[in-house]
Amino acid sequence: MPVSIENYNEHDLQIWNEELNDFIPDRIYDAHIHMLHLSHLPEDKRIWGQAELKDLKKWAERLYPGRDVSFLTLGTPFPEIDVAAHNKWFAEQIKEDPKSRWNRLVTPDCTTEEIEKDFETGQMIGLKPYRFFSTTGDVNQCRIHEFLTHEQMELANHHGMWVTMHLSQPHGCADEENLKDLAEYTQSRYPNIKWILAHCARSFTYWPIREAVDRLKEMPNIWYDLSAVTDIRPVITLFKNEDHHRILYGSDGLDATYFRGQYVALGRAWQALDTESQSLKFPHCDGRPILCIYEQLLAMKQAAEIAGFSKEQVEDIFWRNAVTAFEIE
Repeated sequence: MPVSIENYNEHDLQIWNEELNDFIPDRIYDAHIHMLHLSHLPEDKRIWGQAELKDLKKWAERLYPGRDVSFLTLGTPFPEIDVAAHNKWFAEQIKEDPKSRWNRLVTPDCTTEEIEKDFETGQMIGLKPYRFFSTTGDVNQCRIHEFLTHEQMELANHHGMWVTMHLSQPHGCADEENLKDLAEYTQSRYPNIKWILAHCARSFTYWPIREAVDRLKEMPNIWYDLSAVTDIRPVITLFKNEDHHRILYGSDGLDATYFRGQYVALGRAWQALDTESQSLKFPHCDGRPILCIYEQLLAMKQAAEIAGFSKEQVEDIFWRNAVTAFEIE
């Protein structure tokens, strides 16, 4: 079910007041958040809620009271979405916040002429491809070029665009084909593309980033966003082994993290656990689950403590790294 801001309750507020208020800096740049107008989807596919820029701002006011928040908004990937209408709407929405930017939803069917026209609007800085649109028809085991074409990457390289990449393959960033492709693209073929590897390089568990970080950190033009990762272990690995200037805060809001629960690691696998859809019992504890985004922020806080991050480094991750990289005045 779509999330509602009215679901924010006194227990969420308690966690904010007691554990997060002193950790979260005064300024936030959320580098992974989605917008969506339901008219872009067939009626029988409208499983997410409406997410206009005004909704993002209302949620930000509730989640991070008193903070100055802007966004890198991402096109929302659904297999049957009206891509043209979605991107046209995005370009209009983002004008409401001069500090916010957007990455255009792209499928292999998008022409370079269409992409370049949107890029010329000014606030579009990159692309948001997704495995749902793989030309192979296999959304779980596809390589980057099978859902982001070489022609599109050539255009992105020409303009120095950003690409927010949710990696496919069962092992995510630890997959050998993904690592080889990223090494080729960053080091020789497309050296001007700037890659944001979403979800700690799609490491919702400890294993992928632990296996891949030593190779990834040697590649130029690689950044990571922390969106939706609630397991502390991959966050610790990233904080202790990567240059913190390459790490960006992202929430994956709205529907993907503004529910009550978290993304649970199960060995090398992971699964979203929405507590409102489960019959859970809490006989020996305070049984009031909190919003998933607060679970993510708690993981970040504890990982920062373990990594020995300073207040300035935390501010870098939440704000300074993004505004510097995206050239926000």
